Amino acid sequence: MKKIIFLMILIFGLTFVFVTNANAQLDVKVDTAGGLTDIKDSKYKASAISVLRNSEGALLSVIKTSATKYLDKSITDEFIDTLPVMKKGILNGKNLEMTQVALDYNYEKCLTEVYDVPGYTDQCNWYHRATATILGVNADDKIYHIFRGLNHSYSVKPLDSVTSYWTILRSD
Repeated sequence: MKKIIFLMILIFGLTFVFVTNANAQLDVKVDTAGGLTDIKDSKYKASAISVLRNSEGALLSVIKTSATKYLDKSITDEFIDTLPVMKKGILNGKNLEMTQVALDYNYEKCLTEVYDVPGYTDQCNWYHRATATILGVNADDKIYHIFRGLNHSYSVKPLDSVTSYWTILRSD
């Protein structure tokens, strides 16, 4: 049986992995072998709403990301099958189902290392700008990117938190 771990990756020169399962392995390899496929004519539609809050819980921003790419492999359906179906329906003769997953990440005050990237001035005074949101799974000691959305940006500082709410529509 495969272990599936939900994660979101934000990219800006570096990759940050956010995991909602305590059994996570952060030393796994990222496998996007075969690349991601344009989602436009697929059976999937996926989007995420990311909510950024400061250390006091005040709302800083809300960003909507629509997935433009997906992984055309069985692992995508295997992951979706682990989520509870929120709604079912028929549209234009196709059966649709909607699933959702929420992902939380709380940034630490101090980093374990300083990166050679603008914005990382020291371990406890840093920021980065997220430019891509990716939903992926950890299975067979690899991370598979299954949905990727672009065209958003926000800055994250120490003690900020991000919650991303992914909604996935799948048709037959």
